[in-house]
Amino acid sequence: MHKYQKIVLSCVAGLILLVAACWPVTSLLQLPPPPALLGLALDGRQPSQRQVYFDSVPLAASGAPQVLQTPSVQSAVSAAFPSLQVAWRNGARLDLAQFLQQTHTNALLVVHRGQLVQERYLLGATRETVFPSYSVAKSILSDLTGVAVQEGKLSLSDPVRNYLPDLPQKFDALKVNDLLHMHSGIHVDEKYDSAFSQIAYMYITTDLKRFVRGLGTTKFTPGEGFVYRSVDYLLLGMVLSAATGGPLTHYLQEKLWQPMGAQYSASWSVDSDTSVVEKSFCCINARAVDFARYGLLHLRRGQANDKAVLPENWMQRPAQIGVADADFAYGRGWWLPRRATNGQDYTAIGIHGQYVYIDPVSDTVIVKLSDHGAEQDEALTVAAFRSIVAALPP
Repeated sequence: MHKYQKIVLSCVAGLILLVAACWPVTSLLQLPPPPALLGLALDGRQPSQRQVYFDSVPLAASGAPQVLQTPSVQSAVSAAFPSLQVAWRNGARLDLAQFLQQTHTNALLVVHRGQLVQERYLLGATRETVFPSYSVAKSILSDLTGVAVQEGKLSLSDPVRNYLPDLPQKFDALKVNDLLHMHSGIHVDEKYDSAFSQIAYMYITTDLKRFVRGLGTTKFTPGEGFVYRSVDYLLLGMVLSAATGGPLTHYLQEKLWQPMGAQYSASWSVDSDTSVVEKSFCCINARAVDFARYGLLHLRRGQANDKAVLPENWMQRPAQIGVADADFAYGRGWWLPRRATNGQDYTAIGIHGQYVYIDPVSDTVIVKLSDHGAEQDEALTVAAFRSIVAALPP
């Protein structure tokens, strides 16, 4: 055998032994197995592909998909897109194609008056591509909470520990409403630029129940402040699962996914196949067209296929319950633009540029799924969406 082959084989053997030795350590720390951990750290997959590293629970498609009509001939709306310009940085305007390129867009869908007038895929994506929702899942979870309230499964005034008795006793005063509105005061930093942050560990741990049992640090008394924290929606998902008596994924499938007429199956990432706790603060994996169907529910006041799916009083721009920054307020799982708005538009936003944007005034949903920076150009992207809306017929 050539000496270099011997060196390569020795290196491979050493790596296998190293990985094998790491297995008990990752198990002890409730982390994914070494191959997945190495993949997350080293293989350079785009954020839109990272769901492959996590276990998941399937969501079945609807037997009666909600039809998304497309114009039978090229309409004035679709004809306008190739030359469309959108608002951008420092008062400049970009061609739509430039905007999509600069924001690393994989999919852009525009539904106007119930018609799919734009469906564009880039960077190798297609209609069949499955995308992770990231925090768009928070908006969906908020709507599921509305269903549970309507069904009498829980009340927003219920103490959280009624459903999660393993939560530390110091959270006796915490109410379901505090989680929904991110008023909990629980301190789990949203630091996306560190692999050693609490949010990073919450994202990759294989035992979310243990993570919850270890919570303790607070910034303020529940109900007396607002801070955007994903941990609130992790707890809200666990509360909803306990209140409905089954897996959160089953509740989503039964109450929203199938009734809204999802065309494709999907999945929800879980901490592990052993613990099977949904990452309810993120990570519903689905096709772009089904995210568009979800947005359409909001324009149709919770109706799909002529049936009520979601509570009508939840299918509107939520009231503002906190101010995040100069550009956005927050309300019940949705982001509320604060600048140059018609007062009605709102949007779900996920890290790396995932959007389900709702504008009831123009009867428009825009879905944009991307591999952009962690929290990059969000206000500019909403301004670009408004440019698209402005180009549509009144």
